[in-house]
Parts: sequence; C-alpha cells; structure tokens
Amino acid sequence: MNAIPFGLRPEPPDGALVDEAVAAHGTRIGLDGLLQRRGARAWRARVRGAAAAGGFRWRLRDDFSRRWWPQGIDVGSHAGRPVLVTSWYAQERRGVSPGVRLSFVDLRDPRRPRYHHVLLVEPVRGDDGSVRADPVRIHAGGIGWVGDRIVVADTFGGFRFFRLDDLSRLRTPAFGYDAVLVQSSRVRAEQHSGRRMRYSFVSIEHGTENPRLVAGEYGKAGSTDRLVRIGLDTDGDLLVDETGAAHQLELHEPGLYRMQGVCVVDGVWFVSTSNGEREGGDLWVGAPGDFVRNKGVLPAGPEDLAYDAATGRLWSLSEWPGRRRVFWIDAARWR
Repeated sequence: MNAIPFGLRPEPPDGALVDEAVAAHGTRIGLDGLLQRRGARAWRARVRGAAAAGGFRWRLRDDFSRRWWPQGIDVGSHAGRPVLVTSWYAQERRGVSPGVRLSFVDLRDPRRPRYHHVLLVEPVRGDDGSVRADPVRIHAGGIGWVGDRIVVADTFGGFRFFRLDDLSRLRTPAFGYDAVLVQSSRVRAEQHSGRRMRYSFVSIEHGTENPRLVAGEYGKAGSTDRLVRIGLDTDGDLLVDETGAAHQLELHEPGLYRMQGVCVVDGVWFVSTSNGEREGGDLWVGAPGDFVRNKGVLPAGPEDLAYDAATGRLWSLSEWPGRRRVFWIDAARWR
C-alpha cells in the first residue's frame, strides 16, 4: 500500500435544489413507479468465455447502437424483487450528447428480463433564478448501489450520487426519454501531487461491517493502473476528517493494465481486464500483489464488475456493438 497523492471531498447536498428541479420539469415516481411500467424485453443469449455461466442481450436497437455504450453494473433488490442496473455513456453527434443513461433491469423472471432506460441529469440554477436539469456528460465507467443511492464514477471528477426516490417522469421528454434521475450530491476529486487519479470504475465491497467503495483506473500498457478503497459510514456516505476530506483511503498498484472493473468479496479481489475487440478478457483473482490470471475467460470487451450476495454471482457486461451481453459468473468457482 502506497502513500495517497490525491483526495476526495464531499460537497454538501442541496435537497431544495433537487426538489425545484423535479417540480419544474416533472413528477417524482421513484423506482417503484418505473418498475410498474412494462419496459423493453431483454433476451437470454449465449455468452462467450469460460467464466460466463449465463446471461442475456439487449433488444437489437440497444445491442447494435453506436451512440450508446454500456459501461457500469451493479445489482440489488427493491420491494422484494432483484434488480440489475447498468450505465451507458453517449457519444456526441453534431456536437450534442444526451450524456448518461441508466438501465434498470427487472430480474424477477430471469428468462424474460425487462428493462427501462433513465437519463441522468444535474440540477443547475441559472442566473435568472430558474432551475435547469442538465444532462450529466461523463463516461460513467462504473456504478455502485449503496442503500437508496446509485454512485457513478466520474473519471477525473470523483463521484456522482443519485437517490432512487428522485427518479422522475418528465412532462416533456428529453432526447426521446421521459424518465430522469436527478443528481442529489457529488464527491469532488482533489490532487495533491503526481499523476491525477482516474476513477474509471467503482463497486461496493461485500463482506465488511460497513460498505466500502472500491475503485480503480483504466490505462493502456505502459502506465501504472491503481486501485483504491474508500471508507463509508453506516449511511453510505464517505468517512471524512475534521477538514471535510475523505480520511479512509487505501491505495494499491497491482501491476495490471487495461483494468475495467473490480469487486471485493470477503477479502478476495476480482478484477476484469480487456484485450481489445476480438480477444477475450481476463479475470484476475486474489489480492493486490498476489493475483492469479485467468486468461481469456471473459467475453471480448468486458467492463465493470458487481457481486450479488443473494446468489453468489459476479455480474459483468460487454460493450462491443452486436455482441453486447450482460452475464454472470459463479464467484465460488473462480476464487
């Protein structure tokens, strides 16, 4: 474990601003209201890679889209039903991008999953006092589900937090979407020295009394990619010192390249790495400084990792158009 050349500082949330943004543009429906809608159909599909035990594909317009690219993943439960959530970032077209969307997948019937797309927006007060709901234009390479919030990795910016209760239906659709999730708070990245930390992906650690965030950075061969653990309190907020900065940070340099996702389960670290568009990805298992490589056992283009304690499954997803799959891994088999 090395010295920490960077920091994180939570910004005070502004609940009144969020309320104004919702009231100005739509009506709160929460995750309950979203899941009551029928949603798009996902389909069971074959998944390449020895570690992939099963999975599904999106409908064709999402599977082949070159505007939207799937990145992050986590799984939780809501009102007794298993729900999987993924993030997608949008590439610009004619200088315009709708930013980021989340897909909430209802897994009650694993043979016939249905899902709903939701845009992420940030409340912004204009000079005239009015409140806008601007698209959140970040890469969203990883997400975590902690309590009633989704945390989204913001590369060099830190993290964004979104409360599921703030999921709202728009009176006037934006970019073809009528459901948005309003940002409730954020954590800003700070750099003290050296190379900036890149928060490419994030997950929630399992098997500890209090949840912790585990994040890392993607880089090509030749750069040193890092992993970091971030302490949380019982409410899922960052533990901070008297100055308001995060004070439980743990940095590792595992010597892995092209990392795409990380998940820690009962002290065992799982890391996914990619090998290009045509080669299967690798699954690394162990701990920083003591990883075992399982070469090519993931589909090409693997992304974020998440763990479902209820089933003992790791979840991941792949990004390449026409071959996008959401798949699960038997964690016990690969420990």
